[in-house]
Amino acid sequence: MSHNHNHQHETRIIGFAFFLNLFFTILEIIGGFFTNSIAILSDALHDFGDSLALGLSYILQKLSNKGSDQKYSYGYRRYSILAAVINSIILLTGSVFIIRAAIPRLIHPVRPHA
Repeated sequence: MSHNHNHQHETRIIGFAFFLNLFFTILEIIGGFFTNSIAILSDALHDFGDSLALGLSYILQKLSNKGSDQKYSYGYRRYSILAAVINSIILLTGSVFIIRAAIPRLIHPVRPHA
């Protein structure tokens, strides 16, 4: 079975998605601070985690396309798996920060500046 799809095209799409997501993250952070909204800030943190994940995936996907050498006889393909593990850690860590910020606001609600 042949393995023939374009990894360079996939990597470019990941890079574009990274910059697009980072742009929306910055907009949401600014909007969240101006409106004092934990919902917008938590979505911005989620998007920031996604941006980190996409950036890391971009770098490690480019690295995983390298062939085998003296150090890695299988090649660098395992780096794409490493990206998935690190991405899950980033998203779980972001979830903990969001929960820690939201619980006090459940007890003592703050009115957003709509």
